[in-house]
Amino acid sequence: MKCPVCNSGNLLSAVLIDRLPVLCNELHADAASARRSETGRFDGCLCRDCGHFFNSAFDERKVRYTQSYDSSLDFSPRFVSFEDELARRLNASYDLAGKLIIDVGCGKGGFLRCVCSLSGARGVGFDKSFEQRSQDITGVSFVKNWFDETYTGEAPDLVACRHVLEHMAEPISFLRALNTHHSICPDTVFYFEVPNALYTLRELGIWDLIYEHVSYFTPPSFRTALNIAGFEVVNAGATFGEQFLYVEARTGKPQTRAFSSDVLPLEKLAGDFDKIYRSKISYWRDYIADRGPLSTAVWGAGAKGVNFLNVVPGASAMNAVIDLNPHKQGRYASGTGTPIVPPAELVGRRISSVIVMNPVYYQEIVEMASALDRNLEISQA
Repeated sequence: MKCPVCNSGNLLSAVLIDRLPVLCNELHADAASARRSETGRFDGCLCRDCGHFFNSAFDERKVRYTQSYDSSLDFSPRFVSFEDELARRLNASYDLAGKLIIDVGCGKGGFLRCVCSLSGARGVGFDKSFEQRSQDITGVSFVKNWFDETYTGEAPDLVACRHVLEHMAEPISFLRALNTHHSICPDTVFYFEVPNALYTLRELGIWDLIYEHVSYFTPPSFRTALNIAGFEVVNAGATFGEQFLYVEARTGKPQTRAFSSDVLPLEKLAGDFDKIYRSKISYWRDYIADRGPLSTAVWGAGAKGVNFLNVVPGASAMNAVIDLNPHKQGRYASGTGTPIVPPAELVGRRISSVIVMNPVYYQEIVEMASALDRNLEISQA
C-alpha cells in the first residue's frame, strides 16, 4: 500500500475499525434496508513523508452515489451562516458579479445558489446525487453527472470543489484532471475545501472516520497534493472551528514532493490515536448503558452521528437520531436502522439525554432544546 498523495510506502498504522457502513450519508426508506447496508473495513494510516491520513482498506467499487445520498447541512443556522460568510469572502476577493462559477461536486446545490444569489454570478453545478429541492435561480443550472471532458461550455472564472477530494481514491489524478481541463484558463481561480485531519487527530474527533472518506488531508498533505497536481497555492487556512481546510489556487507547474517537518507532530498524534479511540468508545458504551438506550438520542444524522450509532456498543438500540433536515426526517440511518426524527419528537419519545455529535452546533442545539421547554441532559460526543 502506498500513500495516495505522495506515493510513499513509509506508513504508520493508526486505527483499525472492522465494520463501517460504506455510505454513512445514504438515507433509507425503512429500517430493514438500512440494516442491510453494505459495510467495509477502515484501516487508518498516516504517511510519515507528507502527513496524509487515509483508509488503506478502501475499495472504491463498494461506493455508489445516488440521489439517496445526502450530506447537506443547509438546515442548520450555524452552517448556513458559515456558507454565507464564505460566499461573501469569495465575492470580495474575486468580484464575482456576472462571472461564471463551476461547482464540482455541488451536492444538492445549496452553496452554489448561495454564492450566485449573493454575488450576481452565474453558475453550473455538477453532482450525481443532485436533486431539485428549491426554485431555480436565473443563471444557475445543474448537471446530474460528474464534471469531465464532456463539458464544452465557457471557461469558468471560479471553480469550487468543496468536500469532494476526501472521497477520491486517486486524488492526484482527480486534481490533475481539473487543472488540465480544456475549459480552464490561466485566470481561473480554484477554491478547495476538505475536512481537516489535524483537527480529527488533535481534538480526538473519532466520529469523523467514515468509509466514504478515503482521504483525510492535513495541512502539509493538502498543500503537497495541490503542488504535485500543478496548482499554485495563493491562500490557505482552516475554517469552521478549524474542522475544515481550504485552499485558493491557480494553475501552475507541477512540483516535486516537498516534505515538511510539520509531519513530525502528526506521528505522535497518530501513534496515540487507537488507544484513545478505544477509550472513547468504552466511555460512550457505558454512558448509554447507564441512561438506557431508549431514553437517549443522538443529535445529528450526518456522518458523525451515523458513525457513532454503528461503532459504539449499545448505540444501535438508541431511541432516535435527531436532525433538522426535513429530507432526512422519516428515513433511517445506515447500518443500524435508527429512525431520523425532527426535534419536536423529543417530547413524545420521552428522551431525557441527547448526545451532540459536533461541538460547532452545541449552542444552537441547547437553544432549540430550551425552546421546546425540555429539561434535557445535553452532552458533547
